[in-house]
Amino acid sequence: MKKKSKRTLALLLTGTLLAGILPLSGSAPVQAADHGLNNPSVTRDGVITWDCVWFGNYWQEDTNGDGKADKNDGKQPIKWRVLSVEGDDAFLLADKNLDCQKYNETETSVTWETSRMRSWLNGYGTEANKDGKDFSDDNFLNNAFSEGERSVIKTTSVVNNDNPVHGTEGGNDTMDKVYLLSIDEVANVKYGFVSSRSDNAESRRAKNTAFTKGQGAWTSAYAEDAWNGYWWLRSPGGDSGNASIMSFLGSVLTTGYNVYHRYGAVRPALHLNLSSLSSWSYAGTVTSAVPVKAALGKVSSLKLKQKKDTVTASWKKTTGVKGYQICYSTSKKWKGKKQKLVSKNKAVIKKLKKKKTYYFRVRAYRVEGTKKVYGAWSSVKRIKIRK
Repeated sequence: MKKKSKRTLALLLTGTLLAGILPLSGSAPVQAADHGLNNPSVTRDGVITWDCVWFGNYWQEDTNGDGKADKNDGKQPIKWRVLSVEGDDAFLLADKNLDCQKYNETETSVTWETSRMRSWLNGYGTEANKDGKDFSDDNFLNNAFSEGERSVIKTTSVVNNDNPVHGTEGGNDTMDKVYLLSIDEVANVKYGFVSSRSDNAESRRAKNTAFTKGQGAWTSAYAEDAWNGYWWLRSPGGDSGNASIMSFLGSVLTTGYNVYHRYGAVRPALHLNLSSLSSWSYAGTVTSAVPVKAALGKVSSLKLKQKKDTVTASWKKTTGVKGYQICYSTSKKWKGKKQKLVSKNKAVIKKLKKKKTYYFRVRAYRVEGTKKVYGAWSSVKRIKIRK
């Protein structure tokens, strides 16, 4: 009897552990206290980790063996990354690109509010989008979630800011259950992303499912980026006829693609009420690395020219920098030094003291988030201010 009891207990423990790894079907998920979910974390060596959950089902892979992934196949559990969790609220982003849809059906000026994409994701009628398309029956929300699952997706106040680079108007804020991320959100370190929009960040790359590729989404065939796709953002692009999009390498294309571009993928986001434990289950973690930037090069070829009490300093341009910091002093040990930031590889320093020898040095810098990162100082040059 004791051996049988021990064996039964071991099987129960094994089943409990597997429940945290595989999607559950037809049974309530086993969850740790406080839902067992965490916000994204970054280790010292730059590895980002997201907790994940299974929630809803959608066409993804070829399940019937006919060699193609389409709506004749069975739906499979959707895996979501947890971008943030607070109490019973989890902000989720699909782990993969789930479909291929145009941002808008026709070539016209739209915002997120009036786009075809918003209506298709949420099942809105003809009055909600500029093209007058009715998605009340065939839409992502109904196809991916049961009635019970739809009831635990929170209606979110979606803020639609203007394009931060081009100033294109983002339009009115909206109230939606399902939506796309914005330019600001994919540069938010709180969600596990990098702050630089131009970085080819692994944390922002997403693979297409076989179904997404089959629907027409551009899909990378490069070995190192296999199955990666471009995925739409809700922010406007360079003008109101374009929508911003994420490149397959993970950089934000703020100019965007035209709204009727047919090869962009859809990577939905939503807020889930975690208190409904029967609707979701833990799906383990996914990780990616923060891109390691090369060190800034040392400024070279510093030259000084004097005219009366003014010195013009110039140097060789350094690529990939925001600007330069020039430092000068009458002391070799830089006591009482003065510093100035310039955007070009040239600086004019005025009102220098006559008959004094000045020492100059320059270094480049770039901006990472709100922080300036500096390179090495150039070689020191000196010049005596003459009459």
